[in-house]
Amino acid sequence: MERVYLGDWLYNAGIIGFLKINSHLWDVKNHELKSKDENLLKIGENYIEFDRKIFDGFAKRYFDYAFNQYGRYDHIVSLFNEYLKDLESLENPKEEIISEIHTRLNKILSGFSLLKKKLGKLPSKNIVKKDLTQLTNFLKNALKILKEDKEEFWETDVQIYLRGIYGQKSFLNLSVNKNRFQKFQKDFEETLLENKNKKDKKYKCINCSIRQAKKDTIFDTGISKFYGLNPDSINFVWNFNSKLPLCEICEIIYFSYFAGLTPFRKDNKPVYYFVNSDTSIENLLKENLILEQKLTTDISENKFIDFFTELVLMSQSEKARYFLANTVVIELDLNSDTMPKIYSFNISKEKAEYLQKNKEDLKKLSKTFYEIKNERFSILPQILEKILDNSLSYEFLNNLLRIYLKKVNNSVYYKTNINPYQMQILNLLIKDFLEKIIFGGRSMDISNNELWFVYNKGAQLAKKLKDKNAENKIQSIAYKLLNALRVGNTNQFMDILIRTYMAFEEEIPSSFVKTISDKNLLYPLGYSFLNGFLGKELNKEGLNNE
Repeated sequence: MERVYLGDWLYNAGIIGFLKINSHLWDVKNHELKSKDENLLKIGENYIEFDRKIFDGFAKRYFDYAFNQYGRYDHIVSLFNEYLKDLESLENPKEEIISEIHTRLNKILSGFSLLKKKLGKLPSKNIVKKDLTQLTNFLKNALKILKEDKEEFWETDVQIYLRGIYGQKSFLNLSVNKNRFQKFQKDFEETLLENKNKKDKKYKCINCSIRQAKKDTIFDTGISKFYGLNPDSINFVWNFNSKLPLCEICEIIYFSYFAGLTPFRKDNKPVYYFVNSDTSIENLLKENLILEQKLTTDISENKFIDFFTELVLMSQSEKARYFLANTVVIELDLNSDTMPKIYSFNISKEKAEYLQKNKEDLKKLSKTFYEIKNERFSILPQILEKILDNSLSYEFLNNLLRIYLKKVNNSVYYKTNINPYQMQILNLLIKDFLEKIIFGGRSMDISNNELWFVYNKGAQLAKKLKDKNAENKIQSIAYKLLNALRVGNTNQFMDILIRTYMAFEEEIPSSFVKTISDKNLLYPLGYSFLNGFLGKELNKEGLNNE
Protein backbone atom coordinates (compact mmCIF):
# COMPACT_ATOMS: atom_id res chain seq x y z
CA MET A 1 0.00 0.00 0.00
CA GLU A 2 1.17 3.54 -0.74
CA ARG A 3 0.42 6.22 1.85
CA VAL A 4 0.26 9.96 1.25
CA TYR A 5 -0.20 12.55 4.00
CA LEU A 6 -1.71 16.01 3.97
CA GLY A 7 0.94 18.55 2.99
CA ASP A 8 1.13 21.90 1.25
CA TRP A 9 -2.10 23.28 -0.21
CA LEU A 10 -1.32 22.14 -3.78
CA TYR A 11 -0.55 18.62 -2.59
CA ASN A 12 -3.80 18.66 -0.58
CA ALA A 13 -5.64 19.71 -3.76
CA GLY A 14 -3.95 16.75 -5.46
CA ILE A 15 -5.22 14.36 -2.76
CA ILE A 16 -8.77 15.71 -3.13
CA GLY A 17 -8.43 15.49 -6.93
CA PHE A 18 -7.14 11.91 -6.66
CA LEU A 19 -10.15 11.01 -4.48
CA LYS A 20 -12.58 12.68 -6.90
CA ILE A 21 -11.06 10.87 -9.88
CA ASN A 22 -11.54 7.63 -7.90
CA SER A 23 -14.95 8.60 -6.52
CA HIS A 24 -16.27 5.06 -7.12
CA LEU A 25 -14.22 3.95 -4.10
CA TRP A 26 -15.72 6.22 -1.40
CA ASP A 27 -18.97 7.72 -0.22
CA VAL A 28 -20.19 10.29 2.31
CA LYS A 29 -23.00 8.81 4.43
CA ASN A 30 -24.45 10.41 7.55
CA HIS A 31 -21.76 13.10 7.30
CA GLU A 32 -18.98 10.48 7.42
CA LEU A 33 -16.47 9.72 4.69
CA LYS A 34 -16.21 5.96 4.15
CA SER A 35 -14.13 3.79 1.82
CA LYS A 36 -16.12 1.25 -0.19
CA ASP A 37 -13.16 -1.11 -0.54
CA GLU A 38 -10.39 -0.83 2.03
CA ASN A 39 -8.32 -3.35 0.08
CA LEU A 40 -7.90 -0.61 -2.52
CA LEU A 41 -8.34 2.63 -0.57
CA LYS A 42 -8.10 3.46 3.13
CA ILE A 43 -8.91 6.91 4.46
CA GLY A 44 -7.09 7.92 7.63
CA GLU A 45 -7.26 11.04 9.77
CA ASN A 46 -4.52 12.89 7.88
CA TYR A 47 -3.64 10.48 5.08
CA ILE A 48 -5.00 8.18 2.38
CA GLU A 49 -3.50 4.78 1.64
CA PHE A 50 -4.04 2.84 -1.56
CA ASP A 51 -2.99 -0.33 -3.35
CA ARG A 52 -1.40 0.07 -6.77
CA LYS A 53 -4.37 -1.82 -8.23
CA ILE A 54 -6.24 1.47 -7.87
CA PHE A 55 -4.46 2.55 -11.07
CA ASP A 56 -6.29 -0.07 -13.13
CA GLY A 57 -8.46 2.08 -15.43
CA PHE A 58 -7.10 5.29 -13.88
CA ALA A 59 -6.24 6.86 -17.26
CA LYS A 60 -9.86 6.64 -18.48
CA ARG A 61 -11.21 8.07 -15.23
CA TYR A 62 -8.59 10.85 -15.31
CA PHE A 63 -9.47 11.83 -18.88
CA ASP A 64 -13.22 11.65 -18.21
CA TYR A 65 -12.89 13.95 -15.19
CA ALA A 66 -10.83 16.53 -17.07
CA PHE A 67 -13.17 16.36 -20.10
CA ASN A 68 -16.25 16.93 -17.96
CA GLN A 69 -14.60 19.67 -15.87
CA TYR A 70 -13.58 21.52 -19.06
CA GLY A 71 -17.12 21.05 -20.37
CA ARG A 72 -16.52 22.73 -23.74
CA TYR A 73 -17.79 19.81 -25.84
CA ASP A 74 -21.15 19.48 -24.04
CA HIS A 75 -21.61 23.25 -23.95
CA ILE A 76 -21.11 23.57 -27.71
CA VAL A 77 -23.38 20.61 -28.51
CA SER A 78 -26.07 22.23 -26.39
CA LEU A 79 -25.60 25.63 -28.09
CA PHE A 80 -25.72 24.17 -31.61
CA ASN A 81 -28.92 22.29 -30.80
CA GLU A 82 -30.45 25.53 -29.49
CA TYR A 83 -29.43 27.45 -32.64
CA LEU A 84 -30.92 24.72 -34.84
CA LYS A 85 -34.13 24.61 -32.83
CA ASP A 86 -34.51 28.40 -33.01
CA LEU A 87 -33.98 28.46 -36.77
CA GLU A 88 -36.30 25.54 -37.49
CA SER A 89 -39.08 26.71 -35.14
CA LEU A 90 -39.44 30.06 -36.90
CA GLU A 91 -41.22 30.12 -40.25
CA ASN A 92 -39.35 33.13 -41.56
CA PRO A 93 -36.56 34.02 -39.13
CA LYS A 94 -35.58 37.68 -39.17
CA GLU A 95 -32.25 38.54 -40.73
CA GLU A 96 -31.08 39.87 -37.36
CA ILE A 97 -31.53 36.42 -35.79
CA ILE A 98 -29.72 34.67 -38.65
CA SER A 99 -26.91 37.23 -38.49
CA GLU A 100 -26.56 36.87 -34.70
CA ILE A 101 -26.35 33.05 -34.89
CA HIS A 102 -23.85 33.27 -37.75
CA THR A 103 -21.65 35.67 -35.73
CA ARG A 104 -21.73 33.45 -32.65
CA LEU A 105 -21.01 30.34 -34.69
CA ASN A 106 -18.05 32.01 -36.37
CA LYS A 107 -16.66 33.06 -32.97
CA ILE A 108 -17.01 29.55 -31.55
CA LEU A 109 -15.23 27.98 -34.52
CA SER A 110 -12.38 30.49 -34.35
CA GLY A 111 -11.54 29.04 -30.91
CA PHE A 112 -12.19 25.41 -31.82
CA SER A 113 -9.66 24.63 -34.55
CA LEU A 114 -10.28 20.87 -34.74
CA LEU A 115 -14.01 21.27 -35.38
CA LYS A 116 -13.38 24.12 -37.82
CA LYS A 117 -10.93 21.98 -39.75
CA LYS A 118 -13.39 19.10 -40.00
CA LEU A 119 -16.33 21.34 -41.00
CA GLY A 120 -14.65 23.40 -43.67
CA LYS A 121 -15.59 26.98 -44.44
CA LEU A 122 -18.69 28.50 -42.87
CA PRO A 123 -20.94 29.99 -45.59
CA SER A 124 -20.96 33.78 -45.54
CA LYS A 125 -23.71 35.84 -43.95
CA ASN A 126 -25.03 36.96 -47.32
CA ILE A 127 -25.33 33.36 -48.50
CA VAL A 128 -27.16 32.07 -45.41
CA LYS A 129 -29.52 35.06 -45.42
CA LYS A 130 -30.56 34.12 -48.97
CA ASP A 131 -30.60 30.37 -48.32
CA LEU A 132 -31.23 29.44 -44.68
CA THR A 133 -30.73 25.72 -45.34
CA GLN A 134 -27.01 26.48 -45.82
CA LEU A 135 -26.84 27.46 -42.15
CA THR A 136 -29.12 24.71 -40.78
CA ASN A 137 -27.25 22.05 -42.79
CA PHE A 138 -23.94 23.42 -41.49
CA LEU A 139 -25.20 23.11 -37.91
CA LYS A 140 -26.55 19.58 -38.54
CA ASN A 141 -23.20 18.56 -40.01
CA ALA A 142 -21.36 20.05 -37.03
CA LEU A 143 -23.51 18.06 -34.60
CA LYS A 144 -22.97 14.89 -36.68
CA ILE A 145 -19.19 15.34 -36.62
CA LEU A 146 -19.18 16.12 -32.89
CA LYS A 147 -21.09 12.91 -32.24
CA GLU A 148 -19.15 10.62 -34.60
CA ASP A 149 -15.70 11.90 -33.62
CA LYS A 150 -16.40 12.38 -29.93
CA GLU A 151 -13.43 10.27 -28.86
CA GLU A 152 -11.05 12.49 -30.80
CA PHE A 153 -12.60 15.64 -29.29
CA TRP A 154 -12.40 13.94 -25.88
CA GLU A 155 -8.63 13.48 -26.25
CA THR A 156 -7.87 16.92 -27.65
CA ASP A 157 -10.07 18.80 -25.19
CA VAL A 158 -8.36 17.08 -22.26
CA GLN A 159 -4.96 18.00 -23.69
CA ILE A 160 -5.97 21.64 -24.31
CA TYR A 161 -7.54 21.99 -20.87
CA LEU A 162 -4.74 20.43 -18.84
CA ARG A 163 -1.97 22.11 -20.84
CA GLY A 164 -3.39 25.42 -19.61
CA ILE A 165 -3.02 24.17 -16.03
CA TYR A 166 0.20 22.15 -16.05
CA GLY A 167 2.22 23.44 -18.97
CA GLN A 168 3.80 20.79 -21.23
CA LYS A 169 4.26 17.37 -19.69
CA SER A 170 3.88 13.89 -21.18
CA PHE A 171 0.82 13.85 -23.44
CA LEU A 172 0.40 17.61 -23.01
CA ASN A 173 3.53 18.36 -25.01
CA LEU A 174 2.90 20.35 -28.18
CA SER A 175 4.65 17.67 -30.26
CA VAL A 176 2.04 15.07 -29.22
CA ASN A 177 -0.87 15.47 -31.63
CA LYS A 178 -2.33 11.95 -31.69
CA ASN A 179 -2.81 8.96 -29.37
CA ARG A 180 -2.75 11.25 -26.36
CA PHE A 181 -4.75 8.90 -24.19
CA GLN A 182 -2.47 5.96 -25.01
CA LYS A 183 0.56 8.05 -24.10
CA PHE A 184 -0.89 9.01 -20.72
CA GLN A 185 -1.90 5.40 -20.13
CA LYS A 186 1.60 4.20 -20.98
CA ASP A 187 3.46 6.95 -19.06
CA PHE A 188 1.37 6.83 -15.89
CA GLU A 189 -1.25 4.07 -15.55
CA GLU A 190 0.84 1.13 -16.71
CA THR A 191 4.03 2.14 -14.93
CA LEU A 192 2.25 2.85 -11.64
CA LEU A 193 0.08 -0.25 -11.82
CA GLU A 194 3.05 -2.51 -12.52
CA ASN A 195 5.50 -0.54 -10.37
CA LYS A 196 8.04 -0.47 -13.17
CA ASN A 197 9.27 3.11 -13.05
CA LYS A 198 13.00 3.28 -12.59
CA LYS A 199 14.09 4.81 -9.30
CA ASP A 200 16.84 7.29 -8.64
CA LYS A 201 19.63 5.45 -6.81
CA LYS A 202 20.72 8.45 -4.79
CA TYR A 203 17.79 10.70 -3.89
CA LYS A 204 14.58 10.26 -1.97
CA CYS A 205 11.46 12.24 -2.90
CA ILE A 206 11.79 15.82 -1.70
CA ASN A 207 8.07 15.95 -0.91
CA CYS A 208 7.37 12.78 1.10
CA SER A 209 10.94 11.82 2.05
CA ILE A 210 9.72 8.20 2.16
CA ARG A 211 9.95 6.82 -1.37
CA GLN A 212 12.92 6.91 -3.72
CA ALA A 213 12.60 9.60 -6.36
CA LYS A 214 11.53 8.54 -9.84
CA LYS A 215 14.48 8.56 -12.20
CA ASP A 216 14.64 11.64 -14.39
CA THR A 217 11.53 13.21 -12.87
CA ILE A 218 12.09 16.68 -11.50
CA PHE A 219 10.11 18.99 -9.28
CA ASP A 220 9.81 21.69 -11.90
CA THR A 221 7.20 23.80 -13.65
CA GLY A 222 5.62 20.61 -14.95
CA ILE A 223 3.74 20.47 -11.65
CA SER A 224 2.05 23.77 -12.35
CA LYS A 225 2.73 27.16 -13.87
CA PHE A 226 3.21 28.72 -10.46
CA TYR A 227 4.67 25.97 -8.30
CA GLY A 228 8.12 24.44 -8.33
CA LEU A 229 11.49 25.59 -9.61
CA ASN A 230 12.79 26.53 -13.02
CA PRO A 231 16.20 27.50 -14.42
CA ASP A 232 15.55 31.15 -13.55
CA SER A 233 15.67 30.30 -9.86
CA ILE A 234 19.10 28.65 -9.73
CA ASN A 235 20.48 31.45 -7.54
CA PHE A 236 18.11 30.38 -4.79
CA VAL A 237 19.13 26.71 -4.59
CA TRP A 238 22.15 24.83 -3.34
CA ASN A 239 24.82 24.14 -5.89
CA PHE A 240 22.81 26.06 -8.55
CA ASN A 241 20.83 22.93 -9.39
CA SER A 242 17.10 23.67 -9.77
CA LYS A 243 16.22 20.01 -10.44
CA LEU A 244 14.63 18.55 -7.32
CA PRO A 245 13.73 14.84 -7.06
CA LEU A 246 10.11 13.67 -6.83
CA CYS A 247 8.69 10.14 -6.46
CA GLU A 248 6.12 8.68 -8.85
CA ILE A 249 3.34 8.66 -6.23
CA CYS A 250 3.75 12.31 -5.25
CA GLU A 251 4.00 13.12 -8.95
CA ILE A 252 0.61 11.58 -9.77
CA ILE A 253 -0.92 13.24 -6.69
CA TYR A 254 0.34 16.63 -7.85
CA PHE A 255 -0.79 15.73 -11.38
CA SER A 256 -4.34 15.23 -10.04
CA TYR A 257 -4.70 18.64 -8.39
CA PHE A 258 -6.83 20.02 -11.23
CA ALA A 259 -9.67 17.71 -10.12
CA GLY A 260 -9.47 19.09 -6.58
CA LEU A 261 -10.19 22.61 -7.85
CA THR A 262 -13.66 24.03 -8.38
CA PRO A 263 -13.96 26.03 -11.61
CA PHE A 264 -16.00 29.23 -11.54
CA ARG A 265 -16.55 32.15 -13.89
CA LYS A 266 -15.62 35.43 -12.24
CA ASP A 267 -15.97 38.69 -14.17
CA ASN A 268 -16.53 36.49 -17.24
CA LYS A 269 -13.14 34.79 -16.75
CA PRO A 270 -12.49 31.23 -15.56
CA VAL A 271 -10.92 31.02 -12.10
CA TYR A 272 -10.43 28.04 -9.81
CA TYR A 273 -11.03 27.68 -6.09
CA PHE A 274 -9.72 25.28 -3.50
CA VAL A 275 -10.49 25.17 0.23
CA ASN A 276 -7.42 24.26 2.24
CA SER A 277 -7.44 23.13 5.84
CA ASP A 278 -5.23 20.73 7.74
CA THR A 279 -7.61 19.18 10.26
CA SER A 280 -8.39 15.91 8.40
CA ILE A 281 -8.90 14.32 5.00
CA GLU A 282 -12.63 14.03 5.72
CA ASN A 283 -13.04 17.74 6.55
CA LEU A 284 -10.89 18.77 3.59
CA LEU A 285 -13.04 16.79 1.15
CA LYS A 286 -16.37 17.85 2.68
CA GLU A 287 -15.39 21.53 2.74
CA ASN A 288 -14.48 21.41 -0.94
CA LEU A 289 -17.73 19.60 -1.79
CA ILE A 290 -19.67 22.33 0.04
CA LEU A 291 -17.82 25.09 -1.82
CA GLU A 292 -18.44 23.27 -5.11
CA GLN A 293 -22.14 23.11 -4.30
CA LYS A 294 -22.25 26.78 -3.30
CA LEU A 295 -20.46 27.94 -6.45
CA THR A 296 -22.70 25.77 -8.62
CA THR A 297 -26.01 26.85 -7.10
CA ASP A 298 -25.32 30.35 -5.88
CA ILE A 299 -23.37 33.01 -7.71
CA SER A 300 -24.09 35.83 -5.30
CA GLU A 301 -21.45 38.33 -4.30
CA ASN A 302 -21.41 36.72 -0.87
CA LYS A 303 -20.42 33.28 -2.08
CA PHE A 304 -17.58 32.90 0.42
CA ILE A 305 -19.68 34.18 3.29
CA ASP A 306 -22.33 31.66 2.22
CA PHE A 307 -19.69 28.96 2.18
CA PHE A 308 -18.28 29.88 5.58
CA THR A 309 -21.84 30.15 6.92
CA GLU A 310 -22.42 26.56 5.83
CA LEU A 311 -19.24 25.48 7.59
CA VAL A 312 -20.28 27.26 10.76
CA LEU A 313 -23.68 25.62 10.70
CA MET A 314 -22.32 22.10 10.25
CA SER A 315 -23.08 19.57 12.93
CA GLN A 316 -21.70 19.66 16.46
CA SER A 317 -19.23 16.90 15.75
CA GLU A 318 -17.36 19.10 13.31
CA LYS A 319 -15.68 20.95 16.19
CA ALA A 320 -16.13 24.24 14.37
CA ARG A 321 -14.03 26.21 16.76
CA TYR A 322 -10.92 24.29 15.70
CA PHE A 323 -11.22 23.91 11.97
CA LEU A 324 -12.58 27.37 11.20
CA ALA A 325 -9.34 28.92 12.38
CA ASN A 326 -7.38 26.78 9.91
CA THR A 327 -9.49 27.12 6.78
CA VAL A 328 -8.58 29.20 3.73
CA VAL A 329 -9.94 29.43 0.20
CA ILE A 330 -7.38 29.76 -2.60
CA GLU A 331 -8.29 31.43 -5.89
CA LEU A 332 -6.28 30.63 -9.03
CA ASP A 333 -6.39 32.60 -12.26
CA LEU A 334 -4.45 30.36 -14.61
CA ASN A 335 -4.71 32.79 -17.51
CA SER A 336 -2.61 35.46 -15.85
CA ASP A 337 0.67 35.78 -13.98
CA THR A 338 -1.15 36.75 -10.79
CA MET A 339 -0.17 34.58 -7.85
CA PRO A 340 -2.95 32.67 -6.07
CA LYS A 341 -5.17 34.78 -3.81
CA ILE A 342 -5.93 33.61 -0.28
CA TYR A 343 -9.26 34.17 1.49
CA SER A 344 -8.86 33.25 5.14
CA PHE A 345 -11.28 32.74 7.99
CA ASN A 346 -8.99 33.08 10.95
CA ILE A 347 -11.12 33.94 13.96
CA SER A 348 -10.51 34.07 17.68
CA LYS A 349 -11.36 31.16 19.95
CA GLU A 350 -14.05 33.29 21.66
CA LYS A 351 -15.70 34.18 18.36
CA ALA A 352 -15.64 30.59 17.11
CA GLU A 353 -17.21 29.46 20.39
CA TYR A 354 -19.86 32.17 20.05
CA LEU A 355 -20.73 30.90 16.54
CA GLN A 356 -20.78 27.33 17.70
CA LYS A 357 -22.99 28.11 20.73
CA ASN A 358 -25.51 30.14 18.71
CA LYS A 359 -25.63 28.06 15.53
CA GLU A 360 -29.23 26.89 16.09
CA ASP A 361 -30.46 30.49 16.45
CA LEU A 362 -28.43 31.50 13.40
CA LYS A 363 -30.14 28.71 11.44
CA LYS A 364 -33.51 30.32 12.21
CA LEU A 365 -32.37 33.34 10.19
CA SER A 366 -30.94 31.36 7.28
CA LYS A 367 -33.77 32.09 4.81
CA THR A 368 -34.48 35.68 5.78
CA PHE A 369 -33.89 38.53 3.35
CA TYR A 370 -34.78 42.11 2.61
CA GLU A 371 -35.10 44.01 -0.65
CA ILE A 372 -34.42 47.65 -1.43
CA LYS A 373 -35.55 48.74 -4.90
CA ASN A 374 -35.55 45.13 -6.21
CA GLU A 375 -32.04 44.44 -4.92
CA ARG A 376 -32.18 41.50 -2.54
CA PHE A 377 -29.90 40.94 0.46
CA SER A 378 -29.68 37.76 2.53
CA ILE A 379 -29.67 38.62 6.22
CA LEU A 380 -27.68 35.71 7.67
CA PRO A 381 -24.57 36.29 5.49
CA GLN A 382 -24.66 39.95 6.54
CA ILE A 383 -24.82 38.93 10.20
CA LEU A 384 -21.86 36.57 9.71
CA GLU A 385 -19.91 39.28 7.93
CA LYS A 386 -20.58 41.70 10.80
CA ILE A 387 -19.56 39.09 13.37
CA LEU A 388 -16.28 38.57 11.51
CA ASP A 389 -15.41 42.26 11.44
CA ASN A 390 -16.81 43.02 14.93
CA SER A 391 -19.47 45.40 13.58
CA LEU A 392 -22.62 43.53 14.67
CA SER A 393 -24.69 46.06 16.63
CA TYR A 394 -28.22 47.25 17.37
CA GLU A 395 -27.97 49.65 14.43
CA PHE A 396 -28.40 46.67 12.09
CA LEU A 397 -31.52 45.54 13.98
CA ASN A 398 -32.86 49.11 13.89
CA ASN A 399 -32.49 49.18 10.10
CA LEU A 400 -34.26 45.83 9.73
CA LEU A 401 -37.15 47.02 11.89
CA ARG A 402 -37.43 50.18 9.78
CA ILE A 403 -37.59 48.07 6.58
CA TYR A 404 -40.15 45.79 8.25
CA LEU A 405 -42.39 48.76 9.10
CA LYS A 406 -42.12 50.05 5.52
CA LYS A 407 -43.11 46.64 4.22
CA VAL A 408 -46.13 46.60 6.56
CA ASN A 409 -47.06 49.98 5.07
CA ASN A 410 -47.02 48.35 1.60
CA SER A 411 -43.92 50.15 0.40
CA VAL A 412 -43.08 49.53 -3.27
CA TYR A 413 -39.34 49.74 -2.66
CA TYR A 414 -38.88 47.87 0.61
CA LYS A 415 -39.64 44.19 1.19
CA THR A 416 -38.60 41.60 3.76
CA ASN A 417 -39.68 38.20 5.01
CA ILE A 418 -38.16 38.54 8.49
CA ASN A 419 -40.79 38.62 11.25
CA PRO A 420 -40.76 40.18 14.77
CA TYR A 421 -40.01 36.81 16.40
CA GLN A 422 -36.87 36.40 14.22
CA MET A 423 -35.86 39.98 15.01
CA GLN A 424 -36.13 39.10 18.69
CA ILE A 425 -33.76 36.15 18.01
CA LEU A 426 -31.39 38.65 16.42
CA ASN A 427 -31.78 40.93 19.45
CA LEU A 428 -30.59 38.10 21.72
CA LEU A 429 -27.74 37.24 19.34
CA ILE A 430 -26.53 40.85 19.38
CA LYS A 431 -26.72 41.00 23.17
CA ASP A 432 -24.69 37.79 23.48
CA PHE A 433 -22.18 39.04 20.88
CA LEU A 434 -21.65 42.30 22.78
CA GLU A 435 -21.23 40.49 26.09
CA LYS A 436 -18.89 37.74 24.82
CA ILE A 437 -16.85 39.57 22.18
CA ILE A 438 -17.10 43.35 22.51
CA PHE A 439 -17.37 43.68 26.32
CA GLY A 440 -14.79 40.92 26.86
CA GLY A 441 -17.10 38.62 28.83
CA ARG A 442 -18.84 41.30 30.94
CA SER A 443 -22.52 40.42 31.42
CA MET A 444 -25.33 42.98 30.93
CA ASP A 445 -26.99 41.45 33.96
CA ILE A 446 -30.24 40.61 32.21
CA SER A 447 -31.40 37.12 31.25
CA ASN A 448 -32.94 35.96 27.99
CA ASN A 449 -36.02 34.85 29.94
CA GLU A 450 -36.50 38.41 31.14
CA LEU A 451 -36.16 39.72 27.58
CA TRP A 452 -38.78 37.24 26.34
CA PHE A 453 -41.02 38.39 29.23
CA VAL A 454 -40.71 41.99 28.00
CA TYR A 455 -41.34 40.77 24.43
CA ASN A 456 -44.64 39.30 25.60
CA LYS A 457 -45.47 42.51 27.46
CA GLY A 458 -45.12 44.40 24.18
CA ALA A 459 -47.37 41.87 22.42
CA GLN A 460 -49.99 42.16 25.19
CA LEU A 461 -50.07 45.96 24.93
CA ALA A 462 -50.49 45.76 21.13
CA LYS A 463 -53.41 43.35 21.66
CA LYS A 464 -54.95 45.86 24.09
CA LEU A 465 -54.78 48.55 21.40
CA LYS A 466 -56.41 46.22 18.88
CA ASP A 467 -59.17 45.31 21.33
CA LYS A 468 -59.93 49.03 21.80
CA ASN A 469 -59.97 49.69 18.04
CA ALA A 470 -56.73 51.66 18.28
CA GLU A 471 -54.70 49.36 16.01
CA ASN A 472 -53.80 52.29 13.76
CA LYS A 473 -51.70 53.75 16.60
CA ILE A 474 -49.37 50.75 16.75
CA GLN A 475 -47.18 51.80 13.85
CA SER A 476 -46.90 55.45 14.87
CA ILE A 477 -45.88 54.41 18.40
CA ALA A 478 -43.45 51.85 16.95
CA TYR A 479 -41.79 54.50 14.78
CA LYS A 480 -41.38 56.81 17.80
CA LEU A 481 -39.84 54.02 19.91
CA LEU A 482 -37.58 53.06 17.00
CA ASN A 483 -36.32 56.63 16.65
CA ALA A 484 -35.58 56.82 20.38
CA LEU A 485 -33.65 53.54 20.20
CA ARG A 486 -31.70 54.67 17.15
CA VAL A 487 -30.17 57.60 19.05
CA GLY A 488 -30.08 55.76 22.41
CA ASN A 489 -32.34 58.31 24.10
CA THR A 490 -33.56 56.61 27.29
CA ASN A 491 -35.69 59.58 28.41
CA GLN A 492 -37.48 59.81 25.07
CA PHE A 493 -38.09 56.05 24.95
CA MET A 494 -39.41 55.93 28.52
CA ASP A 495 -41.59 59.00 27.97
CA ILE A 496 -43.32 57.35 24.98
CA LEU A 497 -43.66 54.09 26.87
CA ILE A 498 -45.12 55.67 30.04
CA ARG A 499 -47.62 57.80 28.12
CA THR A 500 -48.77 54.78 26.09
CA TYR A 501 -49.23 52.60 29.17
CA MET A 502 -51.02 55.38 31.06
CA ALA A 503 -53.39 56.00 28.13
CA PHE A 504 -54.56 52.39 28.35
CA GLU A 505 -54.44 52.22 32.13
CA GLU A 506 -51.76 49.53 32.20
CA GLU A 507 -48.76 49.10 34.45
CA ILE A 508 -45.33 49.55 32.86
CA PRO A 509 -43.05 46.45 33.14
CA SER A 510 -40.70 46.84 36.11
CA SER A 511 -37.74 45.61 34.03
CA PHE A 512 -37.50 49.05 32.42
CA VAL A 513 -36.47 50.54 35.76
CA LYS A 514 -33.02 49.04 35.07
CA THR A 515 -32.57 51.22 31.98
CA ILE A 516 -32.41 54.32 34.21
CA SER A 517 -29.23 53.11 35.93
CA ASP A 518 -27.63 51.29 32.94
CA LYS A 519 -28.07 52.76 29.47
CA ASN A 520 -26.68 49.60 27.83
CA LEU A 521 -29.85 47.79 28.93
CA LEU A 522 -32.05 50.17 26.93
CA TYR A 523 -31.25 48.35 23.69
CA PRO A 524 -31.99 44.69 24.58
CA LEU A 525 -35.03 45.68 26.65
CA GLY A 526 -36.31 48.31 24.21
CA TYR A 527 -35.98 46.10 21.14
CA SER A 528 -37.58 43.19 23.03
CA PHE A 529 -40.60 45.33 23.79
CA LEU A 530 -40.76 46.71 20.24
CA ASN A 531 -40.44 43.25 18.63
CA GLY A 532 -43.28 41.95 20.79
CA PHE A 533 -45.32 45.10 20.13
CA LEU A 534 -45.11 44.36 16.38
CA GLY A 535 -45.49 40.59 16.78
CA LYS A 536 -47.70 38.28 18.74
CA GLU A 537 -47.69 36.94 22.28
CA LEU A 538 -45.94 33.61 22.74
CA ASN A 539 -46.68 31.14 25.49
CA LYS A 540 -44.02 28.68 26.72
CA GLU A 541 -45.01 26.14 24.09
CA GLY A 542 -44.92 28.79 21.40
CA LEU A 543 -41.44 29.91 22.40
CA ASN A 544 -40.21 26.35 22.09
CA ASN A 545 -41.91 25.68 18.76
CA GLU A 546 -41.24 28.91 16.89
